[in-house]
Amino acid sequence: MTCWTPMLLAVSVCVVLGGCAPVSSDSQKDSMDPDARLRVAEAAERSGDRELAASMYAAAAQGGPSDAALERVAEGLARNGKLDDAAALLRQRMQGRPLQPDLLRTLGAIEVLAGQPAQAEAAFSEALAARPNDVKALADDGVALDLQHRHAQAQVMYRKALELAPGDAEISNNLALSLAMSGHVQEARAVLLPFRDATDVPERVKVNLGILEAAGGNAAEAQRLLEGSVDQTDLTMLTRAMGAGGQSAGKP
Repeated sequence: MTCWTPMLLAVSVCVVLGGCAPVSSDSQKDSMDPDARLRVAEAAERSGDRELAASMYAAAAQGGPSDAALERVAEGLARNGKLDDAAALLRQRMQGRPLQPDLLRTLGAIEVLAGQPAQAEAAFSEALAARPNDVKALADDGVALDLQHRHAQAQVMYRKALELAPGDAEISNNLALSLAMSGHVQEARAVLLPFRDATDVPERVKVNLGILEAAGGNAAEAQRLLEGSVDQTDLTMLTRAMGAGGQSAGKP
């Protein structure tokens, strides 16, 4: 994430608002529409000012934003530590209204972050009943199932998501982790191998592949993939843990 300096934040706020007065006063919050409040909140978040960001996201929620804007508000509140507020906001918007898959999916993702995977799964299931091919809901449902140690069911969701988004590194990474957690280490390695030499994937994908290579005894390849990411002590501990899990590879 880009770390803006206070000066850059001030310039950004000036551009957003068309002026350079302080952005946190109540009078200015009241004069802004929800979109302007959202832009200020996101600028504050990029600068690292979590307090201002949370305050402006909360202010944007009071301005009658659209459903799409409300999703951004809820996600912003969640990123800045206001998980309960974000979930309550979404539930309030959905109350007494027709089924809204996007808001349900966002609610599920927030409940995952809040450590409530069973509630998250219920939200994802409802969203998927209305929109079965929602890739994000499928992938996030897999995470909720994994957190409940229901790995086989999680893997079904990840594979469905990958049928719709072939080659997605994030979903593939989650599938590999799920397979590894259920003892299928070599299958997990096979899922991540296509990303071994890719330059446009998140670092954690390479790290996880490196750990799987170490668990399979390929120390040289593991070292290449993990160089600069995991020190030798951590690598040894991780390799032992993965090796213990790998002993059950092939079991359901």
